[in-house]
Amino acid sequence: MTRVTTSRAASGARILGDDVQHLIAWYHVLRTQRADATITELAVEADSAGNVDDLTLRRSARPAEYWQVKASVDATSPLTEAWLFHRPKGKASLLQRLHASWRKLRPEHDLPPKIVLATTKAIDSSDPVLGARATTDARIVETLRSATGSMAEARKRWAEHLAIDEDDLLEFLDSFEIRHSASEAEWREKVQDAAAGARVRTDPDAVTIGIQQVRDWVKAPRQAFSPAELKEAITRLGLVAKDQRPLFVVQAMEPNPRPDASYSVDWTDLFNDGDPRERRRFRDPEDARSRVAADLAVARQRLRGAGIDDFEVVGPMRLPLWFAVGANFSSTAGFAVSAQARDGLWSSKAVPGSQRDLVIRLPESWPADPAGRPWAVSVSFATDIAEDVDEFLSSAVPDAYHLQARLPEPGRAALDGLPHAQAVIFHLREELRVLRRSLRPPEIHLFLAMPGACALLLGNAWDRMPPTWTYWDLGVPGCYERAVRVSN
Repeated sequence: MTRVTTSRAASGARILGDDVQHLIAWYHVLRTQRADATITELAVEADSAGNVDDLTLRRSARPAEYWQVKASVDATSPLTEAWLFHRPKGKASLLQRLHASWRKLRPEHDLPPKIVLATTKAIDSSDPVLGARATTDARIVETLRSATGSMAEARKRWAEHLAIDEDDLLEFLDSFEIRHSASEAEWREKVQDAAAGARVRTDPDAVTIGIQQVRDWVKAPRQAFSPAELKEAITRLGLVAKDQRPLFVVQAMEPNPRPDASYSVDWTDLFNDGDPRERRRFRDPEDARSRVAADLAVARQRLRGAGIDDFEVVGPMRLPLWFAVGANFSSTAGFAVSAQARDGLWSSKAVPGSQRDLVIRLPESWPADPAGRPWAVSVSFATDIAEDVDEFLSSAVPDAYHLQARLPEPGRAALDGLPHAQAVIFHLREELRVLRRSLRPPEIHLFLAMPGACALLLGNAWDRMPPTWTYWDLGVPGCYERAVRVSN
């Protein structure tokens, strides 16, 4: 009777290991091409890296990373403490080799370097140490740091295996990370996502070309590459994607990581905790506004440096942030922005239509000399907010003149597509500019009720306007709170 086994032949295991290693390296090559990349240098089979030379990454203001890739030889052999401790023919164990490499590399770096073990193996959920991290990042230090009982015994066992004391063990484990359970197919998917964010072709042929390039680098004398040199290689290989729209991802109301992003900002920590649907205000407004402004300034610089001036913005976020992103990447700064709406992608490059049905209502009474007073501008497209804004202004900004801008019948279907939205956006801007010439308001208080895509396009067109405060709608009639301030 023939015995069926899941073990791979040695040559097959070696080929699998090479394929996974090359996929991981190509994935990080692509990551260097994101506008928000922190990688400053990449090397494969790095010189003087000990047992962690499969991939080396140097980063700006962050620890360097040294990767060791171990593809699974036997599908029945999971990732366990015993596997890390195993000493084939009395040689050093994998854990001992990784620790020795870390000790050798540590004096060469200001920040302790990170050692990353990447393996296709899945953690055995019953393993006494690794099992607790089976569905997360396998940072063993979090399991052992304050352990008691059997886990304290495990900490002692790990320290003895490495012939170091427990404090030294924790110092090493602080820099040790296991990327586990990702198969070759999953790394291929990661490569395709990273290619989209890098504006590189995502087709299978392009991935094959990338992997072959890594193989060629492995065969050549050991060398390191800067992001600019890697960009030259990508261009030389003919892998630059044509008409690939970059994604600018904003995480605000809740996490929304996008591996295909060209640039990403994360503001989730700036908001109060709780249900994302109820996150309507900053936890620390002054600090949050400074952070948003600084992050957008850096993003503008990095995107411009990467040659990205036309991109799609992805939320989730509320209207003041949609507007702020559009205003920071304004048309006068040379940017075009877009976002998904009910009927497809809305782009600031779209030509306005002829449907200019915006109605602007001025205050019923003006003082003899109205110049120099702040304005409140309510924009009612999705719903009529004029009365709510009036109620708020009566106590919060009593000296502001309320200019009401609205469509004839505010509601979900009030905007008849992108050309109509562009028409009323530019109509509003023109009317406000005319009034500004005579009234000279020192600032504008802006209240919005419209789709997020429309707020983005309004911000993109918000040029030659006074400093503008946007407001959070707190979900209660007449209740608003200052959000972010935009200055042209």
